Amino acid sequence: MSTRAVAKLPPIGSNPHGAGISARKAEQYQGLTGPSYQISSDRQRYNLPQPHILKAYVDTKSGSLDTWPAHASSQAVVSNTQRPRSQENQLQPVNDDIHKVSKAKPKFLEQLEAFLQKELRALDSVEFGPSELRLQAYREVFEYLIEDFKTYKPLLSAIKTEYEMMLSYQREQIRQLEPLRSMLVTVSEQCDQKIMALRDEERGEMADLKRENRRLLEKIDTMKEEQLSLEEQIQQLQTEVESEYHKYRDECDARKLLVADINDLRYQQEDYQKSQSGMQEGEEENKEDPVLLKIALKKAREDLSSATTRLNEMIANYGDVVPRRDFESLEKQYQTFQEEMQTMQDDHKQLMSEHDTLLEVHKQVLAQRDEFYQELEQLKRSATPRPFWDKCAAHIEGGEDRWKELSNGKSSDALVEVLLAEIVGGDLSGSDMFEGRGLSDDVPKYLRFEGRVKNRKLGKRDIALLIKDVWREKVTFDSEKNEGKRSKMQDFLYDYLLRRFGIEDMVIEWGYNLLDAVDRFQSDDRIGLFHGILTGQIDEEIYHNQMQTLAKLIQALTKADAEAGNQGTLSKADFEKVLKEYFPLKSEEGLADLITAATEELKMEEGSDTISYQDLFTEDDEGRNGPFIHKIREQDKEERNEYINDIEKELEGKEEVKMQELRIAVSITDPMIEKNALLNILAIGFNVDKDKLDQTEPTEVSIILERLRNSTIQRAGLPDMVGVN
Repeated sequence: MSTRAVAKLPPIGSNPHGAGISARKAEQYQGLTGPSYQISSDRQRYNLPQPHILKAYVDTKSGSLDTWPAHASSQAVVSNTQRPRSQENQLQPVNDDIHKVSKAKPKFLEQLEAFLQKELRALDSVEFGPSELRLQAYREVFEYLIEDFKTYKPLLSAIKTEYEMMLSYQREQIRQLEPLRSMLVTVSEQCDQKIMALRDEERGEMADLKRENRRLLEKIDTMKEEQLSLEEQIQQLQTEVESEYHKYRDECDARKLLVADINDLRYQQEDYQKSQSGMQEGEEENKEDPVLLKIALKKAREDLSSATTRLNEMIANYGDVVPRRDFESLEKQYQTFQEEMQTMQDDHKQLMSEHDTLLEVHKQVLAQRDEFYQELEQLKRSATPRPFWDKCAAHIEGGEDRWKELSNGKSSDALVEVLLAEIVGGDLSGSDMFEGRGLSDDVPKYLRFEGRVKNRKLGKRDIALLIKDVWREKVTFDSEKNEGKRSKMQDFLYDYLLRRFGIEDMVIEWGYNLLDAVDRFQSDDRIGLFHGILTGQIDEEIYHNQMQTLAKLIQALTKADAEAGNQGTLSKADFEKVLKEYFPLKSEEGLADLITAATEELKMEEGSDTISYQDLFTEDDEGRNGPFIHKIREQDKEERNEYINDIEKELEGKEEVKMQELRIAVSITDPMIEKNALLNILAIGFNVDKDKLDQTEPTEVSIILERLRNSTIQRAGLPDMVGVN
């Protein structure tokens, strides 16, 4: 039995009073002029015929739409749920031979299906996925269907229009999203690369943090060992204090017993003397009454018993009580011991640091001793020729010139002593104490002291490390100031020593030892410069100017390396080009000396053309640089002295000069100098401010030249460069 699907439609018109359209009344059709309706998705309104024109029970009867096939068996219809599906879960076509309906299809439906099959075969489209060609074929079939159904054409056209608009909108969205998709892929790749780079960087940082963690753990273990050692010392001191306290108690008890014995003996002596005097008086006078004597004896015995009881009570109650005077004395001794123990702990820490330093020096001395022993054995095997002492010049601070000063007129034994003094760090045979300079205002604050100060006899390594730390702290301190003016080294040194040691006596002790050490080792360029700045003989700007020169030079080399591809090295030609651009006033010979010093420091092989310029700016733990930096500083000093010598030649024959005379001499020596630099030289020479140059008095030439040598003046250009662009 077939299934019949019926869709009930409402009547076209209705009478408000319930009266239907008369079946006998039929007029001529006049067009669609009756009621109208509108589809929600379309603004257009559609008209219907007039109700009174429709035929009763024919046109006004509620109709129904039958689904095809109207009388086909329900088993002949294949639903979508019964159709076979592929592996991709897509519907497969149903075989018409197997599923045939029992009734014939409508003719129009057969025509539409035939047209559709023809178009699909013409398009050669057999796949069942999304396809523009297949969609076009179905679109044409749907248009034929709309054209045939006149009544439903507006509704079906509106539905088709909505679908077409949605398809067009979706296509436009897909076209707009395609570039975003490619951009998303590119951004995803860039993000992956950044993530990988960040992971590599984090791995490096994690490795550094692990190494730092291991170092801190080792430091903590060392500090724990020191703490245990100090606790053992404290326990030992407490034990000693306890034993001393017991000795004191024993002595105190013995003293009390001795005092009691002495008092007993004195009382016995007094009683004996009284009894003797009483006997003598009795002999002279009549004897006393025996009854009275018995009563007095009884009373004396009662007093003795009472006194003995009270004495025992006092001994029991106050036997362990310490007199207030003794308690205060012990408390004062305890505080003294506490202060001494704190001082001993501070000295112990200092001794431990010095001990570590001495161990390092000891290792170095042992290594040098082994080297000397090997040389000795070698010399023993190869006889004893006279040593070639000039070889020592390359290993002595100050180079060949200083070695000539040290070795001039000395025997071999004396030269050996000189070498040993240089190895151990100067002559340490001086006095063990310094004499204080007093408390006057002209004495630097870190040296104001009356009395004697311990001489620690600091070595060269210790003073070099201390100077390096002083410079680092001072640069940080001056950079934090807002005045833009550097503090004096003498004033800063006192604050630095006070922050580091915290005790006034230690500040004074280290101040005297620092001054003594820099005075002994001033032959070293770095220590000599610090000595001159500390004593006020040299302008501090010389040190900062040297640091700025090196910083700008490495920036220029790094820039050239970046232009060459960041390889970390430069060719000799590029290296020489950067030096020429940075030092335009240096001669060809001076530039050649710098390049030679760089190649010797890097130990470059013959034929090698690359220079690892970053290795030239390294320094050891004492702050010492290599031959390249040393040569730059040496040339800077020579060029400044040459500049001042040229000024001296212009002032030759004059004992005193005026400001205008010095100005003329500097202008002749350096024609390219700018006005501000010229005024700066004049202010340094006459030791006044720039705005007070007109008030200067004539000054000796030697004093002016000495001030210029200890300043940071530089030549602006050579005389033969005048007029050169």
